[in-house]
Amino acid sequence: MKYLIQFSTLALAIIASNLAVGQTTKLSLNDAVNYGVKNHPDMQNKILGETYAKAQLNETRSFGIPQVSANLQFVDNIQKQVFVFPVNGTPTPIRVGNTFVSTGTIQATWLAFDATYFLGLKAAAAFTELAKIQTNLTKREVIINVTKSYHLVLITKENIGLLSQNIKTLESILFQTEGYYKNGFAEKIDVDRLKLALSNLNTQLDALSDQVQITEKLLKFNMGMPIDTDIELTDNLESLYGLQIENNDLKADAKQRLEYQLLSNQLTLARLDKKQFEVGKYPNIVMFGNYQQNNFGDKLDYSTWYGNSFWGLKVGIPIFSGFNNKAQIVKRNVIIEQTLTGIKMFENAVNLEASMALTKYQRSLKAIEIQKQNLSLANEILSTTNAKLKEGVGSNLEIANAQQELKTSHTNYLNAIFDLLNAQIEIKKAYGKL
Repeated sequence: MKYLIQFSTLALAIIASNLAVGQTTKLSLNDAVNYGVKNHPDMQNKILGETYAKAQLNETRSFGIPQVSANLQFVDNIQKQVFVFPVNGTPTPIRVGNTFVSTGTIQATWLAFDATYFLGLKAAAAFTELAKIQTNLTKREVIINVTKSYHLVLITKENIGLLSQNIKTLESILFQTEGYYKNGFAEKIDVDRLKLALSNLNTQLDALSDQVQITEKLLKFNMGMPIDTDIELTDNLESLYGLQIENNDLKADAKQRLEYQLLSNQLTLARLDKKQFEVGKYPNIVMFGNYQQNNFGDKLDYSTWYGNSFWGLKVGIPIFSGFNNKAQIVKRNVIIEQTLTGIKMFENAVNLEASMALTKYQRSLKAIEIQKQNLSLANEILSTTNAKLKEGVGSNLEIANAQQELKTSHTNYLNAIFDLLNAQIEIKKAYGKL
């Protein structure tokens, strides 16, 4: 019975494993973004960087906490130390000391006052904040890359759908034309042209099928997902580009951007770096204490111990550093001014970037409406041309031209959608909404 249970458990595990291998992961855009934020290696490294920064802050804080240590020491003086004393005017060597010496010591030190210590705490806290900002910057890049990759997969699949529809339409026209040719109402060149056009479309369809696999792998790579995972995208293009952004909610504010926060943090660190040289001339005070127990003897006997203890403080007073502090302060002033200049440049750049992103977004909205109308018109032209051919008043060349115009309209329409989706991302980034 025991072996039957073990065999059943193993069989169930194998079946579950096989089911897991064949399972398809369904992903909405939000699912893909959340997965990327959680699993992308760059995000994991940045989160580890935050942990490191917090540990560094705790390390810096520990310098201002009293430090206590204990020591135990045992000495066996195999040969006691020799001292030479004059005895009756004659230098005489005498061995002095105990054979066994045992010592127990407890020491304590405390950095009672040091201006640079408090600056170090502020710098460590700023460094921790810097790590968080860098994590958010990486998070934003992951979101952008995953979103664009998701859009690219949808665009490619939509292109396949439209191209497949064109192929079916062309196959129907080819079938009709072959019938006309057999009955003497069309020429062989008309049939050949349609076959050539159909062959070209099938070749493009094969290429797009390969491209879908490539774009899906790119999406999984940007998500930090294993490349061999089977995925199925659940969102569609219309639901994504239909989420229009209200222009009234958009206000260009550099302080909302992560880059501004990064520059501000760098400015804080530069000022703290300068401050450490300004306060470096202040005294520092270290308090210390010591408690000790000693045991001596020519035999191992720990019944008697002799204690001693003391405490004190040490004041360090910087006097002259050879003008090093002055030079260091000048260098830090330069860094501060450079950082302030960088902040001003970024503020101007944000206004320009926001204006350009808004213009591009508005232009993309208009372009997609125009391309949608053009696509509808191209379908209508193909339908009319096909009807004329059936009535015997049209030509195969008109069909080929109409088909090419429809394909071009499809391509332009999909490009307009892709441009609009990217414009949505860029405008959110420019206005600090991403």
